[in-house]
Amino acid sequence: MTRHSGERPTPAGNAGDQGAGTPLPEVRSANGGAAGGDIFPPAFGHVWPVGETAEPGQRVGRNAGQAPDPTPAPTASEPPLIDTAFVPVRAEETQVPDPYAFDPRDYEAALPRPAPLDAEQFMPVLRPPQFAELLGDLTGQLQLVGDDATRAALTTRGRLLRLNLEQYTVNFEVTRQTLTRVLAETGVGVRDAWTRQQEHLRFMNAASGGVERDYVTAGRQIEQAREERFDTLSRYGARPDTPDAEALYQQLALGQLAQEGQPIRPPEEKSGSKRVFNGFAVFSKFFVGVISGVSINLLFNPESRLYLTLIALTAGVMFSVLLLWLVDELSYRAKVAQFTARMGRPWQYVTGIALVSTIYLGVEGFLNWDGILRVTQEIAANAAQQGQLTDLSAGGDAPSAPAHWSLLAFTLGLVSMAVGAAVIQGRERARTVLERERLAARVAALKAGQEHAPAARAADHVAYLEDARGRLAPPRDVTSPDHARLNERVLGHWEQERDAQVQNLSAAIVRDARQLQDALEDFAAQVLEARFPKPRRGLFRGA
Repeated sequence: MTRHSGERPTPAGNAGDQGAGTPLPEVRSANGGAAGGDIFPPAFGHVWPVGETAEPGQRVGRNAGQAPDPTPAPTASEPPLIDTAFVPVRAEETQVPDPYAFDPRDYEAALPRPAPLDAEQFMPVLRPPQFAELLGDLTGQLQLVGDDATRAALTTRGRLLRLNLEQYTVNFEVTRQTLTRVLAETGVGVRDAWTRQQEHLRFMNAASGGVERDYVTAGRQIEQAREERFDTLSRYGARPDTPDAEALYQQLALGQLAQEGQPIRPPEEKSGSKRVFNGFAVFSKFFVGVISGVSINLLFNPESRLYLTLIALTAGVMFSVLLLWLVDELSYRAKVAQFTARMGRPWQYVTGIALVSTIYLGVEGFLNWDGILRVTQEIAANAAQQGQLTDLSAGGDAPSAPAHWSLLAFTLGLVSMAVGAAVIQGRERARTVLERERLAARVAALKAGQEHAPAARAADHVAYLEDARGRLAPPRDVTSPDHARLNERVLGHWEQERDAQVQNLSAAIVRDARQLQDALEDFAAQVLEARFPKPRRGLFRGA
């Protein structure tokens, strides 16, 4: 938006709403100079009017014609009425100034203070008396014109110009009054918006200064809390860098359990050997399941149908995985039942493990033995038939059921290893759960004992102070940035309204002044030509 330099009024006053030509009251300052309300506002220096009582340590100015004080000063021979030795000293004089005290002058809004507006500064034209003086000089020269007709015509033209001058005077006064009214009306809106903007900036600066002081204070409190935490945790035997109370109780509980001979082992999932063991345990479940699926396929799918092969493999994997998961769960419950109430006896779960393992081994052994035996019999029969065709002298006393004990023992060994891995996984999971529960019970006992409450409070105090410092922010109510932008839009509206009206009025009065000046210049040329006519040169010049 377009703004004229120096036309934004200050809250101190606007000359537009006081009327044109109204002088400001003159106030004498302490050094005797004139101090105007717009030039030296009270915010930049205190003004001492005549007759005002000064504070202690300052001299009061007195006019030249003012009578001296009738109360004479006490002489050296007369003792004072009050002994100064017995005058008590005020408390505020003995106080030491606080270096962190809030001083609003440090956070004053750095805004310009423009000069007040006047109606005549928007009227770049000559005043009516100047045109009247010119017209008077021109009409005074009409008596020097020799020709009566020309003098009469110029006199009539001068009277018309006098009327034009009177009309210009009326237009000048009306324009000045209208501009004064426009500046007064729009000056209220501009001044109010400007005041709100100043208050907003002052408030935000003060709030930012307050937040800065609170942030510095919170930083000192955090440093002090860290020192107290270091001393307290060192006294209780914990690590000084313990972040919170929960970690402190964990350390104390681990130390007590270690002293009692019940150490909490770290989780073994981080070690490479444990990861390899878990991987092979999972792989064994699926591998044994694939073996079971192959055996089922050999038994029930002699023609090797594709869909029957997929069904047999899926059934074998499901059977193996489910049974081994059942062994894992039973092993977990057998371990947990020793230390948990309202659970079955441990021997019941051990019996379940043995029963499930026996069933698993029996089914796997039958499937492998029967399937492999049937296949080997078919192979032997085919070989015998080929041998009879080639060698008829071969004896027929070959055993019809060859033994494959080695393959069966290998299959049962794999199944046993998979069952053992499931048992180990269940017991390891139970041990981790039991250690976690024992640690939680010891932590709860330490918290209920209230013996380490000061150390826990010191450990958590730093985190609480840091959270409080992170929440520091200036208040965002009616003085928010959105409100500041709204004030700026309102200020721009009033300034645009003022500029539009001022430009229209200024253009009109400039146009009238230009027309009057052109008419006066034309009249001056006519008067000059009438007074000094050009000589006529020709044959009849002497006639």
